[in-house]
Amino acid sequence: MSKMSDMTEYHASAYRLPSGFEHCSELKPVVEAVTAPDRVKAVVDVLYSPGGCPWDGKQTNESLLKNLLEETYEYVDAVETHDRDNMREELGDVLLQSVFQARVCESDAEDPFGIDEVADRLMNKLITRHPHVFAADDAGNSSESSDAFDADGNDGRETTQPESPEAVVALWEKMKQQEKHCKSVLEGISHAQGSSPRAAKVVSRISKSPNADRLFAAFDEPAAADTKQDDEQPQAAIQSESNGDNSPEHEKADAYADEILAIVRRALSDGIDIEAALCNRLRDVESRVESIENYIRMR
Repeated sequence: MSKMSDMTEYHASAYRLPSGFEHCSELKPVVEAVTAPDRVKAVVDVLYSPGGCPWDGKQTNESLLKNLLEETYEYVDAVETHDRDNMREELGDVLLQSVFQARVCESDAEDPFGIDEVADRLMNKLITRHPHVFAADDAGNSSESSDAFDADGNDGRETTQPESPEAVVALWEKMKQQEKHCKSVLEGISHAQGSSPRAAKVVSRISKSPNADRLFAAFDEPAAADTKQDDEQPQAAIQSESNGDNSPEHEKADAYADEILAIVRRALSDGIDIEAALCNRLRDVESRVESIENYIRMR
């Protein structure tokens, strides 16, 4: 039987509680749930609600962040090692963290929301960010919709089918900028992530900007950033944003950082995912280190 038919058979089969738990009244909401995601929501609700698990009931959005990161990294490991069985396990843990975070949000007294609202907002985002897929059946043919077009003949939605994955990514970013009314290409980049993936994200965002050449000047020394006369921001203001540390140690650290940023930019221009490349290279190094250690122990 093929894997696809295995999946079809699995989805068609009715869910059964683990052996020995068939007569637990606390699990009635789980048994009555219609879909698999609903079962996850039901069991998380039981665990988090009063009378449930003492540990789960004390968790906050902040206290669960460590778990969210750990489970995400563990899923990444499973994918990169092509461990399909572990992918099933770890992806479930990532799902749990999303549902758990949303359940905690439901209990917030000032601004409550749950997983259903989260899912609906996600649906809206997926639809509006893919106007080339979800265009109206009568798009471009309706006289009623013509009044909505702006002076450039654009209604704010892309009607041209992107010709490449790169064009789709550019369209996604464009729609995101429109929806969020972003004032900077850097808005939304998390400062909590590591400096390497953050650098890659900053370079990627800037490269998609129509002002990329001018924005990339920010990677240079402050005095050389952009000295055009028509800039609203005086050069002195640009210089004042530096931390003022001109010690030899700081200058050496800046030089190393500039080399890394230059590598990230070159990798992007060559179509290389520098973060993935570095991870793969580290795995090779780790494997060789282990082999050397084994050789040393055997001598």
